[in-house]
Amino acid sequence: MAMVVSNSKLKIRCWSDGCCKLPMEIIEEIVLRSDAKSVIRFKCVSRYWLSRLSEPSFMNAYHKRQVPRTLMGVHFTGWSVFLSGRGGCVDLFSVRISENFDQISSQVYSFERKASEMVFMGSDSGVICLRGRYDNSVYLWNPAIEKHKKLPRTPPPPSNLNLHIFLYGFGYEPLTNDFKVVAVGGGGERSGYGSMLCGNFFLKGEQVSVYSSKSDSWKTMVMPDLISSDQHDNHSTLMVVITSMGSVVVSDSIHWPIAIHRLTPRYEKLADDVVAFDLSSEEFKLIKAPSSLKNKGFINRSISNFCGCLSLNTSSLSCIEIWVMKKYGVWDSWTKYLYVDFANQTVPSSLRKHFRPHFRPLGVSHNGNLLLESRSLDVKNRYVLSFYDPKSRTVYYIGERESRYYFANYAESIFLG
Repeated sequence: MAMVVSNSKLKIRCWSDGCCKLPMEIIEEIVLRSDAKSVIRFKCVSRYWLSRLSEPSFMNAYHKRQVPRTLMGVHFTGWSVFLSGRGGCVDLFSVRISENFDQISSQVYSFERKASEMVFMGSDSGVICLRGRYDNSVYLWNPAIEKHKKLPRTPPPPSNLNLHIFLYGFGYEPLTNDFKVVAVGGGGERSGYGSMLCGNFFLKGEQVSVYSSKSDSWKTMVMPDLISSDQHDNHSTLMVVITSMGSVVVSDSIHWPIAIHRLTPRYEKLADDVVAFDLSSEEFKLIKAPSSLKNKGFINRSISNFCGCLSLNTSSLSCIEIWVMKKYGVWDSWTKYLYVDFANQTVPSSLRKHFRPHFRPLGVSHNGNLLLESRSLDVKNRYVLSFYDPKSRTVYYIGERESRYYFANYAESIFLG
């Protein structure tokens, strides 16, 4: 009985008795170069391929061989964004080339939720984490193979809180082949778009829940004294602003950018830092931002994974600074990667008609291009997407729509298959 492994125009035939015209190493190399859906179909060929393609070593090898791309999606700002085709929904996700952010593919997630009910929480190893906007249901989704998994319900919060919300983080632990979701409890309120104000995220004693895909279950733990001891303050006087809802994985740790404020005796910002959760040890730590950023008045902050390094993206009016931690966990290794003042003729005059030169940095792609978002000059509540190329020192217009964007570096995988 023959087995056929197909990759576009190339077909390789081998036999079930082990006699092959090509060495198995070459066949496996061809499989590693195939698209994700084809690789999943190869599991039906034989027991050997079912076993081999399910091994963590092969799945990790496949993911590392894929071309780095940019994953972009939208957060919805109103019901008007649904007034498009495709059954009343808009495309939630698009995969783009990192050099110029041209779109390669786009899709709405393939399971049974409405677009308005899902929020992006993070992406790692080709898998996206989404949560229900209103019920805290959590999904893992691999768009490359159109497979998803609904997680067991997050453990309930302490009953003494009248208002309780979760901040989620997501990442893959390669040593144990385990996808983990972290739900950090905190009572508070949402503020503006894509951020959250609260009084007790990441403060000592708050509930933390950690999901493991290996056990398919949640466990609870207690937040250590991460922030209050560092600030020499008590919990009642601190407020933590979550400056970006999506988490970012660097060096096998999940990260969230935060701003710490003191409420009394006057409203005062104490620090802009990054909270990290080690996926292996399941321990939290606080990463201090560069000291030179403290008094610069930056109002927008986000983080991203830039070539395996933690990147801190900041902006205020027309100025943007990007800092990269060259050696993970070493505070002195923070290095200024980029500073741009877009008021100084960086934006070509032919493009100024599209947007104000007041940009919000979304993230840095693997090749160093900076993805930007700004308000449209022509239409109220419309957002313009562009990117800045540090080599040419030029801003390039991409497009616009009625919803805000988020960003993640991405490569296809066969996880969840």
